Amino acid sequence: MKILTVALLLAATVVPVQAQRRVVHYLPKYDQEPYHFGFLLAFNEMMYTLKTVENYQNQPQSPNSWPISPWPQGITQEQTKNIYVYNIETQQTPGFTVGIIGSKRLGRYFDLRFIPSLSFSERRLDYTLILEDYDGNTEQKSFTKPIFSTFVEFPLNIKYRSKRYNNIGAYVFGGINPKLDLASQKDNKETDSQGNEFINNLVTKRFDFAGELGAGFDFYNQWFKLGLEVKMSYGLLGIVKDDVNSFIYTAPIDQLRNKLFQVSLLFE
Repeated sequence: MKILTVALLLAATVVPVQAQRRVVHYLPKYDQEPYHFGFLLAFNEMMYTLKTVENYQNQPQSPNSWPISPWPQGITQEQTKNIYVYNIETQQTPGFTVGIIGSKRLGRYFDLRFIPSLSFSERRLDYTLILEDYDGNTEQKSFTKPIFSTFVEFPLNIKYRSKRYNNIGAYVFGGINPKLDLASQKDNKETDSQGNEFINNLVTKRFDFAGELGAGFDFYNQWFKLGLEVKMSYGLLGIVKDDVNSFIYTAPIDQLRNKLFQVSLLFE
């Protein structure tokens, strides 16, 4: 949550300075205008909410369900009787978002915002496997499965603004966000030691629908309004897609949902 810490420190520094003195009101009629337009730049951290299958560690998988190459030294697919997924964990990495802002005034303190955006990020699933041969011997193997995402997003939300004090205003917002992951079903083809081609990819569904909540500050200056906001986005749909070529990845997963934390700068 380093991004959140930076955003809070910035807000804590700027707000007291503005509030301690009376200043000239910039853009005094800004909030009375029916429409506003602008653009958004943001840092994000995409995550997964993971729910595993009950007792998945004791459910053996066939060696044919593991499209990984090469196999551990001294072990072959023919020698392996069963594979057990011992553990699965999620990781997130920083990404970024760009978007176009369209805002319509609904009332004295309410706005309707539509911000079509393009978001890029990577998430990772860490797997730990136990390989069992026909003699009962076992060997542990760990690997990380990267999942790249490129989301086209269509967030629509209601913004509730506080009364403006000098050139500062606070707000909260909530809404929905239909999104499409353009990279979700990309085939990641690899070749094993025998020259056979296989698909090594965890396939997720392309469409998702998220609920969003957030808060921020508006800073009015002589030429434009700058917004600083944070938001959380929670996917409402399960996105894991069962596929014969990625069964070892999906077998222990009951539900996999998108989750996003984002810090944004809005220029209107």
